[in-house]
Amino acid sequence: LAVEAAGLTPGMRVLDCCAAPGGKSFAAAIAMQNSGSLTSCDIHPHKLQLIERGAARLGISILQTRLQDASRPAPEWESAMDAVLADVPCSGLGVIRKKPDIRYKPLDAIERLPEVQRAILETVSRYVKPGGALLYSTCTVRKEENEAVALPFLQAHPEFSLEPFPVPDGLDLPNEGYAALLPHKHAADGFFICKLRKHA
Repeated sequence: LAVEAAGLTPGMRVLDCCAAPGGKSFAAAIAMQNSGSLTSCDIHPHKLQLIERGAARLGISILQTRLQDASRPAPEWESAMDAVLADVPCSGLGVIRKKPDIRYKPLDAIERLPEVQRAILETVSRYVKPGGALLYSTCTVRKEENEAVALPFLQAHPEFSLEPFPVPDGLDLPNEGYAALLPHKHAADGFFICKLRKHA
């Protein structure tokens, strides 16, 4: 759904800045019909190998991996991307039924996450070209990691605005550019999706 919200089309130049294990990158390549340029980043070399193997298995040829900390600037990408996917590190509380060990994460580590998320969003927003899209997403239901990160960013960056995104038929998820999927309401894991458009 996050990739669908981004509205990717063939020929785009796309960055997936926190890509491992690769699901969104693969969905992006499929949406792009394996045409264009797709860069998938992570900070762990072994995870990049997982992405590369998955891309080879699926016959995806437009995907390139890169070892990159999403919070550290990459000047060569400034204003170069048609779309940037930022599925940032998060507490994972939206998928706790699949990963019950999440409940044992230290609370202090969880409390530090919004700072990391803000740093990533601030950095990767610079890569979006005028007219391009920035997609911020998490797999948590904590507003501290969702609205409380995305909306202050929007206030500080008037060059971006919220853009409503389409959702599949039958999914009651109205949005004005951001929305939260909730397990008890949508029969899905907990996720947050926010789509921002950079003014041309």
